[in-house]
Parts: sequence; structure tokens; C-alpha cells
Amino acid sequence: FYTIISEGDLDALYAFFERVGKEDAKSRRGVLSDNDIANSRYHMIIMTALISRFCIEAGMDINVSYSLSDIFIRMIDKAKTVKEVNDLRRLIATEYCTRMRDGVKKAVVSRHIVLAIDYIRSNIRENLTVESIAYALSLNPSYLSKLFKQEMGKTLSRYIRDQKMEISRNMLRHLDESSLNIANYLGFSSQSHFIQVFKKENGMTPEEYRKKYYHQSWMSET
Repeated sequence: FYTIISEGDLDALYAFFERVGKEDAKSRRGVLSDNDIANSRYHMIIMTALISRFCIEAGMDINVSYSLSDIFIRMIDKAKTVKEVNDLRRLIATEYCTRMRDGVKKAVVSRHIVLAIDYIRSNIRENLTVESIAYALSLNPSYLSKLFKQEMGKTLSRYIRDQKMEISRNMLRHLDESSLNIANYLGFSSQSHFIQVFKKENGMTPEEYRKKYYHQSWMSET
């Protein structure tokens, strides 16, 4: 399943869904929670994380892959029924598979930078600094800062801000979250601070952005 997606083999993916479509999904997986909806969400989040990792290893840009997973995980969290969660499976797999089919370039990124990006994505709600990231990875801050700029073409602090902006734009395009909820989710000190930063980076307020881009096509982003 994961190899099919990472290879961009849409025909094989459609055949896979046709083959397993009639099966009882619940009977084919373990129980992570006694609550059916929670159990379905946990499994779907794990699946999304694995697809993201397989596609990164196969050449998908790490930022694109993580941006997609952010959107999908928020959609999973908002699903109200087991059916709604399970229906996302085909959407998630097909979106990643389509992007892999359309072609990706293998990025040369060192293990330290992959770990740094993983840490940033996992702790995006925190007040991240070069020092805190370097400490978490047992690296010298100066070394990490220099290596990151060299491989990613931007400073760590710039990258962190860019990621928060990308996540906020995705949330505004595809979810109904308020500016306050987005500000809290991304660890901004206040709603007004988030709005100020967003306007500076995007040339418009969050609400103006939402009105312009809400429900923008999946394939036109990232």
C-alpha cells in the first residue's frame, strides 16, 4: 500500500481500493482505543504519517509532504463519525499518490536537517529557537544554524515562521477555524500578534485570505 503510493502508481492504488473496499476495515486493524471514532482517528493519523514518510524517502519535498499531512490530520480530527474518518483514507492516499506520479525531485538533505525539521513539525506550537532545537538534537547551535542555512537556503527562524504561515494558510483555505483558534494552535502569544504577522507575511489579514482562497483546489496549492 505505502510502496504503491510512494511510487505514484495510481492504477495499482485504485485496484487496491477496489479489492479491499468491501472488507470490514475494523477487522483488519488493531484496537488502539475502546472508542470506535477515536480508534479510527488514531489509525488514520498513523497511516497519514507513514504515507508522508514513505513519500519523503521516495523524493517528495519534505515541506510539501508535511504541509499535506497537517491538513489531513486536522480533517481527521474534525471527522464526526467512523465513516467520515474512513472516507478520508482514499482522499489522502490518492492525493499523495497523484503528486508522486506527477514527478518529484530527490532533495539532498542531511540526517541532522531531517531531524531538525521533524522536531519543528512536532513542536510547531511551541516557542522554538535555534538553541532549543539544537539542545533537543544534541547539536551545537552554531553548527545547526550554519548547516540549516546551507542546505535549506534560509535561517532556522525564517523556516519556523514560514511553516507557521503555511499551516495557517492551509487551515484558512480548508477548515473553518477562527483566527483565535489558529493563533492558539500555532503558539502565537495572542490573536492580534498572529493577525499582525500574517498580514505582514501575506499582504492581507487572515479573514481576507480566507474569503479569497477558501476551499481552493487541492492540486493548486503547495
